[in-house]
Amino acid sequence: MLKAQIKHPKASLFATIVQEVGLTSIQVEYSRPAALGREIFGDLVPYGRIWRVGANASTKITFDTDVTILGNLLPKGTYALYAFPEADI
Repeated sequence: MLKAQIKHPKASLFATIVQEVGLTSIQVEYSRPAALGREIFGDLVPYGRIWRVGANASTKITFDTDVTILGNLLPKGTYALYAFPEADI
């Protein structure tokens, strides 16, 4: 018996963006949530709780050199993004 594997596209599309800023290469990997008419914040993503930014997996940002963000040194590497959505902000 032969079974076929059909690969369906994910509802939330994955993308990678690479941008050179000065001497630093910045790469962002993310999946955009497919809202499909649904309310995302306050419904699918509750207010006041940690949220993995992105669909299917957390959004990741990679710096190939050390960077300074808002006066804070961030060593080169890959970081996952998380947020705390709030209704009043």
